[in-house]
Amino acid sequence: MLLRRFTDFVLRGRLQAIGAAFVLSLVPLFGASMGVLVAAFVTLRRGALEGTLVLCAVIAPYLLSYAISPKAAQPQLMMVATVTIIAINVLTGLLAVILRRYSNWNLVIEASILAGVVLVCIIHLVFPEVQNWWGAELTAYLKKTAAMIGQFAPDEANAQEALQANMIASIKRYITGFVIASVIFNALLQLVIARWWQAIIFNPGGLRKELHQIRLSYISASVFIAVLGLAYIDNPFSLDMMPIMVTAFCAAGLSLIHCLLLSNKAGWFWLILVYLGMIFVFPAGIIFIAMTGLLDSLFNLRKHLRRMNP
Repeated sequence: MLLRRFTDFVLRGRLQAIGAAFVLSLVPLFGASMGVLVAAFVTLRRGALEGTLVLCAVIAPYLLSYAISPKAAQPQLMMVATVTIIAINVLTGLLAVILRRYSNWNLVIEASILAGVVLVCIIHLVFPEVQNWWGAELTAYLKKTAAMIGQFAPDEANAQEALQANMIASIKRYITGFVIASVIFNALLQLVIARWWQAIIFNPGGLRKELHQIRLSYISASVFIAVLGLAYIDNPFSLDMMPIMVTAFCAAGLSLIHCLLLSNKAGWFWLILVYLGMIFVFPAGIIFIAMTGLLDSLFNLRKHLRRMNP
């Protein structure tokens, strides 16, 4: 089995793990994800110190690439992209340490919520005009796109410019939160894959049981409700926290849905419909799943539904 051979190679020693992660991180497009999977896996098996050393090997190529790259047309956006990739990898490593120590996905997700909320607060305190900055950066980028389109279809370019202005005014209030939520989502996804890797080699079937028991605490639910209330009155902090809270509670909602549906013979069919709904009825589908996770935190829906269907 190829995965088993690769696992044995990675766990053979520190240099092998660092070398494998470094080489994988050089692969275009998916290199960062593949390299950090090795780092997370080593963390889960060997501990924080070994995992941190491997994680440094994953991050090093991105720091070096950014340092030696020539000035681009959008240097600030390039910096944001580099920082985002590094943040995803670092958060994956930190969450792997928590999962190894406590073996509790609830705690892992709540730690990611805390990290996201802290980041939003820091960004808004340090850069109070962050929404206007996003608006200016997106406007400049889209104007270049519109100029290219205008060379071939001037009327269409004018119509798109008005539409883009309205779109930017709407999304700039949430975009910091979306970026942080994407960091959290990717970190959690990478950690799930690393845990699957560990489970399939050392504990077959263990990951499914873990993921089916995700139910966030009353404290997290209370924070989500508070964020919803403050977002309703256009509080800038809460508007950026919304994507983070929705992402976390969507994970909890999916855990509940998987747990309930997979006990049914036709459960796989309904799961396909759930995921298609999330994709094609975006963002309403994701918000609905997040609300399901919120209700489960408040009322323990698993417990009541199991009583109804013993």
